[in-house]
Amino acid sequence: MKILADENIYEPIIVYLKDAGNEVISIREELSGVSDDEVYRRACVDKLILLTMDKDFSRTIRFPPEKCGGIIVVKIYKRQVAETLELFKKHFENIGAQDINGNLVIMTPDGFRIRRTAL
Repeated sequence: MKILADENIYEPIIVYLKDAGNEVISIREELSGVSDDEVYRRACVDKLILLTMDKDFSRTIRFPPEKCGGIIVVKIYKRQVAETLELFKKHFENIGAQDINGNLVIMTPDGFRIRRTAL
């Protein structure tokens, strides 16, 4: 999968995704400090999956996931980085590319849910 990781995504998650064979572009490395609109625009232009911990991206009217490769909002807050990584890995392994493509995926400590859009 081709993923655009927002600057709030922990580095160990990015490393995990790369090690799993995904192509990951980090906003922190390329466009640090840009607005949410610019992050979203980049995901749309290149049809990338947007991975973020910013719940603003769950607003599908403002950020329609069908215009990019899909959006994953990681709502695993107030935990150590290692625990966040383990929860992320546990849930990410159960999400298929078809579940993400053009959809909004909300990931929480307890699992994930998918808001499907009409493509």
